[in-house]
Amino acid sequence: MTVVSLKLELYRKAEDITDLAKILGLKPAHISYALYHLPLGDRYEEFTVPKKTGGVRTIKAPHRTLKAIQKRLAKDLLEIEQALEQSRVKKTNCILAHGFKKKLSIMTNGENHRKRRYVFNVDLKDFFPTINFGRVRGFFMKHNDFELKPAVATVLAQIACHDNELPQGSPCSPVISNLIASVMDIRLNELAHRHNCTYTRYADDITFSSSEKIFAPAIGRRNVSSINLWEAGISLSRVIKKAGFKVNAAKTRMQLDYSRQEVTGVVVNQKVNVPANYYAEAAAMCHHLFMDGECFVKIAGVKQPLPRRKLRGRLAYIYQVRGRGPLIKAAPEDQEERPKGGKLWASSKLFERFVDYVDLYGIERPVVLCEGVTDNIYIKSAIQALAPIYPTLTNPAGELKIKLFKYTKTSAALQQLSGGAGELGKLANTYPSRIRKFKSGGQHPLIIIGDSDDGSKKLFAAVESKTGKKVDGSQTWYHMGANLYVVPIPKIGNKDTDIERLFDVALLKTNYDGKTFDKTNAEKDGTKFYGKKVFATKVVAANKATVNFDGFKPLLATIAEVIDHHKTTVVSPTVAAVSSSAVAAGGP
Repeated sequence: MTVVSLKLELYRKAEDITDLAKILGLKPAHISYALYHLPLGDRYEEFTVPKKTGGVRTIKAPHRTLKAIQKRLAKDLLEIEQALEQSRVKKTNCILAHGFKKKLSIMTNGENHRKRRYVFNVDLKDFFPTINFGRVRGFFMKHNDFELKPAVATVLAQIACHDNELPQGSPCSPVISNLIASVMDIRLNELAHRHNCTYTRYADDITFSSSEKIFAPAIGRRNVSSINLWEAGISLSRVIKKAGFKVNAAKTRMQLDYSRQEVTGVVVNQKVNVPANYYAEAAAMCHHLFMDGECFVKIAGVKQPLPRRKLRGRLAYIYQVRGRGPLIKAAPEDQEERPKGGKLWASSKLFERFVDYVDLYGIERPVVLCEGVTDNIYIKSAIQALAPIYPTLTNPAGELKIKLFKYTKTSAALQQLSGGAGELGKLANTYPSRIRKFKSGGQHPLIIIGDSDDGSKKLFAAVESKTGKKVDGSQTWYHMGANLYVVPIPKIGNKDTDIERLFDVALLKTNYDGKTFDKTNAEKDGTKFYGKKVFATKVVAANKATVNFDGFKPLLATIAEVIDHHKTTVVSPTVAAVSSSAVAAGGP
């Protein structure tokens, strides 16, 4: 017999909770405590969140001990689900369920239904709650792909279920719901093929589409009470009911090609897109944010403040659906601006302005922008280890009062910030043009930290161009205008100094796992050398209580000085009126 998944074979061979714990990489006592000893009232915390269409959704968040088990189980089940799917389906556009899966999304779901005469949507009522303990246990015991031992299936159902249902909020509810609904998916897909339709499902949202002259009444038909209302056909209703689910009649709808057709929130008439009014609303929110520092959303006609993270989520969603726009070539190293042509879509440009505002200019606390991820780890560890000395930077508990800029795929794509001194130089040169349309913000400093070596040539050239002062070690920081500052790593012995030189020589020579530290990241032999990431995480951060961070004191003192300067000299109206025309440079 062909083994589809080695992980699945481990579960099939498991006899009891001890075997199951071994597969999950846990101790049996860990699982036993969460399932049998943790008080019932403590296992889940319930709260509600508003639905877009009105009403509320109840979320049941598991206790951290139980959640840790659920996350491991979910990871294994996702791996098994993917292996089973790959053994049956060779192309992505043949996958039936698109929710909660890697590389699949509302876009891949909607793509299946583009340019169709009919798009018919059916919603499953109480999707997660409909799947109870017995169904979960029975699936793991009886489904041909699993056929687990009763004792193991029982424990898995106990891990997954709460109050005799799959709770919304559990990490393993999505994947288990997909596994159980897969039987229904196969039957509905067969029904779709019989009537020349395309079928997909995203969580509880079922979609059929067709370009036939008449839509199959077995799948969807007009409601006798209204020419505009549609209902599930007899065959469709029968398959859903047999699979143990219910149709939410209130959300059943037919969308014709002469009107806007939406599938899981994206428009599919010609290309997968977001509704125009959704984008317009997001653009209006951004305008208010850039002008006034706040954004709002109307709920029942009343303006209510919208957190920035939620607006970021909306823009990220639009960006995910619409894409970036035409491909553009990366700007040459010596070119400050982007090359002409290949303009971004307006929606992408809006997202770019938004992240520039919330991450660089309209920031809600000081931001430190280093050359890379490892520099962030060094500085955070140093600040926390020296917390009593620098109250401006952290509280006694080690919670930072500053923010270390986080490099992400979004920062790389939209802000051209993925790590490296060259990109910091470009940012310093283009910063005035990037913030010129913002009317609010600048209350906190953006502090660029650059190594004092040849790698920072472009950054330091920008400093000289903007301030007329050379970066030669004579000054500790430079104000570039607005809220932008540049802080070179303090030189040691008047020699080129990268941030790693702030550590003791003995620490740099630390032998880890039988390997030697290579701070250039150039050595290819992984059996002899380890790089900056390992040094930052395993040598520095893991031992920050004992590492000597004295070499970082001048740098941290300069960061604190810059924060104080910006607060008292730039932001303070009385002092700012005197010094607004001058480009400041500081130092001892």
